[in-house]
Amino acid sequence: MLFPVVYWIALAALDEQLSDSVERETEVLVELYRTRGLDPLVRAIERRVAELRPPRRYYLLQDAAGKRIAGNLPPMKPVEGEKVLPVSSLLEGPASKPDDPADAYPVVARGRALRNGGFLLVGESRYRAVKAREAIVRAFAWGIAITALLAAAGGAALGIGFLRRIEEINRTTRSIMDGDLAQRVPASGGGSEMDQLAVNLNAMLDRIQLLMESLKRVSDDIAHDLRTPLSRLRHRLEAAQGRTGPDGDAVIEQSLAEVDAILGTFSALLRISQIEAGARRAAFSDVSLELILSTLSEAYAPVAEDRGQRLRAVRTAIPPIQGDRELLTQMVANLIENSIRHCPPGVEITVALAFENGAPVLSVADTGPGIPARERENVFRRFYRLESSRTAPGSGLGLALVKAVADLHGASIELSDNHPGLRVRVNFPAPVSGR
Repeated sequence: MLFPVVYWIALAALDEQLSDSVERETEVLVELYRTRGLDPLVRAIERRVAELRPPRRYYLLQDAAGKRIAGNLPPMKPVEGEKVLPVSSLLEGPASKPDDPADAYPVVARGRALRNGGFLLVGESRYRAVKAREAIVRAFAWGIAITALLAAAGGAALGIGFLRRIEEINRTTRSIMDGDLAQRVPASGGGSEMDQLAVNLNAMLDRIQLLMESLKRVSDDIAHDLRTPLSRLRHRLEAAQGRTGPDGDAVIEQSLAEVDAILGTFSALLRISQIEAGARRAAFSDVSLELILSTLSEAYAPVAEDRGQRLRAVRTAIPPIQGDRELLTQMVANLIENSIRHCPPGVEITVALAFENGAPVLSVADTGPGIPARERENVFRRFYRLESSRTAPGSGLGLALVKAVADLHGASIELSDNHPGLRVRVNFPAPVSGR
């Protein structure tokens, strides 16, 4: 596409330059005739013809009768203005041949009529324009050839580098498929698209490795948590065999309680999975956090009093948010139960609802023992417990459920020191206007 554009522009410029040169020379000779007469014009033309060097010019001065007075062109019909003379018109006779290579090219000429009826014609060979055109064609031919070679070499180099990077990715993925999850795709650090792909793949592999490790931990925790109650259930049921009376009924009742605990664990796991899958988002509606907080604080206040604790609520009027009322109620209940269960008598538990920077903030704070800073990220894992012996009642799913509900509603959870105790903040997104 570039070649024809440049070629056309260059030829047009050369033709314009040639026409301007011929016109200037014609004006000089016409002005000489006007100011000094015919004889000086004749001498000037003869001098120019004698001194010509290629690429040569052509002159013709003829009288009113059409007879040539001076010049190196044969007499011709007077025609004013610019015209192109073919090569045949430059020759004196039918057997004549050009005595110079420049004579083998057409001539751009301009004719002017003189006051005495004579005629002046000045022309210049297109030799230079043709040679320039040939030079442009050669330059473009070499340019295209060199460009093709450079493009081929560059493409080969890029292709080799690209295939090498692809092979590195293939080698890494083969190692991962063989079971080595610690392998990562190497990155050159140049910031190229391949490096960005390597970074994204490595981030994905990190996530997959984390999920696999989490799945293994969950499986181990499930096996540990369910083996003990199932074993106790089996022994109790064996002991109840053949018994009669109140003792046998009590054993059966304890066994049923163990079964209920197992079923509760599985129900919590299923509930968390459903929440994380986003299946409940379709049922979102306007929910009043203030109403939920008021209802739960009244319901759990007697429970806290029975344990020698004090539960108080601090409410602020805020607009409703979009969410699942049942899940939000479960989330707040789990936070309150977590504080009541893990705090000794004499502590104060504060459930507060505020409106900060245009967004609702729910907090549950206590003055109990708190959670060590190094453990705060772990408590949201399924089946995780601060008590490594796992002898206390509970499944370790309460805060995992809280985290799943918060994520479903686009909220973030922060654990901080309450000096003393623990403060849990749930930062909800700002309500959308118009809802």
